Amino acid sequence: RAGLHLARHKKKTRYQSTRQTSEPSSGCSSGRSSGFTSASPTTCHKRISTRRCSYYVDLGGISPERKAAGMMKNLFTMCAVKIVLSQMEGSSAGRGATAFGTLNPSAVQTLYKHLEEHELRDGDEWISLLMAKDRLLALRLVQVREDYCREGFEWNNLQKVSVETVEEGGINLLRQGLEFE
Repeated sequence: RAGLHLARHKKKTRYQSTRQTSEPSSGCSSGRSSGFTSASPTTCHKRISTRRCSYYVDLGGISPERKAAGMMKNLFTMCAVKIVLSQMEGSSAGRGATAFGTLNPSAVQTLYKHLEEHELRDGDEWISLLMAKDRLLALRLVQVREDYCREGFEWNNLQKVSVETVEEGGINLLRQGLEFE
């Protein structure tokens, strides 16, 4: 069954007794998961340990990191589209997209028209559909997307900003919860 399953287990400290806990092993085992009990999950789960507890996350057989990577690929595709459009339109800092005129008007029109016709929900599928219209433009987007992923994106900043955003959201929700009392 696809969905998010979180099983929370207390971590054993050196001060606790040495008897075995109900924590499942890190490997896969069969059986049904029943929430916070000691039953083993039915599918492989990635073990995520925090300071307080361990979580087993199943997103339909996909790890959270793999799911995030797919979303990031779509983001990188959109960034590549913006970068290529900026390059082809000859934009300059502070002067707007039409400051120097379009360097490649047909490719710009193709890209804008393709953006209007097809939503960018899956980056690979979107580029594949563009490849039928303009193969060189699609290949350029593939290369720019890969280059941006490897060299342009600030990966170290991503974790910091993600944690800050989650913490801010949690604080706002806690405040909102207190206002309802």
